[in-house]
Amino acid sequence: MQLPAIDIVFGVILVFVVLRATIRGFVKEFLSAAALIGAIALAVAFSGMLAVTIDQQWNTGAWSQVIAFLGIFVVVYLVIKFFETTLHRIVHRINLSGLDRALGMFVGIIEGIIVVAVLILLLQIQPFIEPEALLGDSIFARLLTPLFPYVDRVFRGRTAYV
Repeated sequence: MQLPAIDIVFGVILVFVVLRATIRGFVKEFLSAAALIGAIALAVAFSGMLAVTIDQQWNTGAWSQVIAFLGIFVVVYLVIKFFETTLHRIVHRINLSGLDRALGMFVGIIEGIIVVAVLILLLQIQPFIEPEALLGDSIFARLLTPLFPYVDRVFRGRTAYV
């Protein structure tokens, strides 16, 4: 049995993500993702309230929303990155680097599977190439495609061809 070319590509992506996460370690990998996701989530949630205050103080009009979003994003991102750096130093000082990297490998496996699943989903919904031609014999697609109906529920029918 010969491995399809698309599975080789997916395998290389998975190995790259796992190696990257293993080298960086759990603390850096997890908190880097948390910094980005947390900063976006909090900026989306609270920028509207801050924009009103900014507009009242400086009469910036539509720019108040942009300023509020960027301000909250930058502050939250920097606070989490500071926490990440501090925790990373503590982990290395108490000689838990091996555990940090081992846990980082598991985070990398999860991240890699998510990246491959998103790529498969994008290949299935794009209109340019017939997905069956690329993914017909793919082991990754066979294993991950059954999860996609749940994606449709999460996005409440917003995905096109899943």
